[in-house]
Amino acid sequence: MAREKIFIVDDDRTTAKVIEMQLRGMGYAVVGHARTSAEAVRGVEAENPDIVLMDINLGRGGDGIDAASAIQREHAIPVIYVTAYADESTLQRARISHPFGYINKPLRPDDLRTAIALALDRAASLRAEEKSDAKGRKMPWKVDWHCDAGGKTVRASEQTLLALKIAGFRDTSHALPAEYAEHLATSLRNQRPHLVTGALSGHVYSWEFRPAARQKTVRVTMTDITRHSRLMDQNILQASLSEALDRLSTGIIFINENLKVFYSNKSAGRILREGRELFLKDEHLRCSTMEKTAELQRLVLQETGNTFTLERNTGLSPLHLLVSPLHSHKENYGHDLPISIVYVFEAAKDTDRIRDVIRSLYGLSPTEARIAAKLVLQPDLVAVAKAMGITYNTARTHLKRIYAKTNINRLPSLVHMIVMGPVGLLIHSSGE
Repeated sequence: MAREKIFIVDDDRTTAKVIEMQLRGMGYAVVGHARTSAEAVRGVEAENPDIVLMDINLGRGGDGIDAASAIQREHAIPVIYVTAYADESTLQRARISHPFGYINKPLRPDDLRTAIALALDRAASLRAEEKSDAKGRKMPWKVDWHCDAGGKTVRASEQTLLALKIAGFRDTSHALPAEYAEHLATSLRNQRPHLVTGALSGHVYSWEFRPAARQKTVRVTMTDITRHSRLMDQNILQASLSEALDRLSTGIIFINENLKVFYSNKSAGRILREGRELFLKDEHLRCSTMEKTAELQRLVLQETGNTFTLERNTGLSPLHLLVSPLHSHKENYGHDLPISIVYVFEAAKDTDRIRDVIRSLYGLSPTEARIAAKLVLQPDLVAVAKAMGITYNTARTHLKRIYAKTNINRLPSLVHMIVMGPVGLLIHSSGE
């Protein structure tokens, strides 16, 4: 008889008892209950169960998704969500935590038995994968260490250093992604976790940069997600990005060298559905003319960011497209994976908002804020200087000051930061 340990999280005592009776009847050992997110995290840490049954809608404090994310981050214990209802945004958040299954309320014994059996089989398969390398070269699912703003290691356990060496990394500095200094600076500046995904040494990893409380250090959590991500296939990509990207007023499209679209956020989807200057055809991005489509593909193939404009004949402002290569541009090329991001701007309605937000966030002067806003829509300093009626040298001086205030020293990185931060998340954030 199976004696796997299961922990139940549900804010309704009666429901929890019913689930416990069902589980015991199936031969499982119920090792604890919790009613809140905080209780769930403490209980799982104390009991170390094999499976957690997690109600999404808890009565107070954080919800079940918050608890599941914390449990996966700290303990990598499989979580099955139990819910009576959930809207699309909640389901998107749930997918990000990589659950091992979903069960709808009211629970039917057969559904419960099947979901648990599948989750246990999947967990066993993943553990077997970790041990499958005959030379023992598999890195554990997750390692972490602390470093300063320059990437210098402040604290790392012997187990972490050994695991990195087994995985082929000489030390922690060689296990960091490209442009890690920029990611560290972003995490410390915003005092929020910053997540990066990319390929390194033939594997796909995610790096979470989490600022340490009251210290100028960052905890780096490195996770091998190769087996989970299937090299960032469409479903995982959407689950990882959609919640944040759908808040942006800027259109975001992930695309490969053949203009195949892997993901588009809500803003981009609205423009694509209009089917005029920019649209989808057989899952591939197309412009209103073959010439424009060819120009877009040429920019996507480049390894440096650039822009071009699509005029609209309906009296609307032009569409500005910024094509920015992914860090994994070369590695993903030819493997049916995204290699570039296309940012789509409706310039007329965004410029003032961009200017106001970045001015207040980074302490820019009015002129610096105007230059930064214009560069987002047309990253050409000569053209921006001409449009503002100032000399190129004056504009360049202002740009240097912008770099100093934002801790960035390249134009594509500046545009990327503005698009992904203030223009989108900070404008639409509800403070969560």
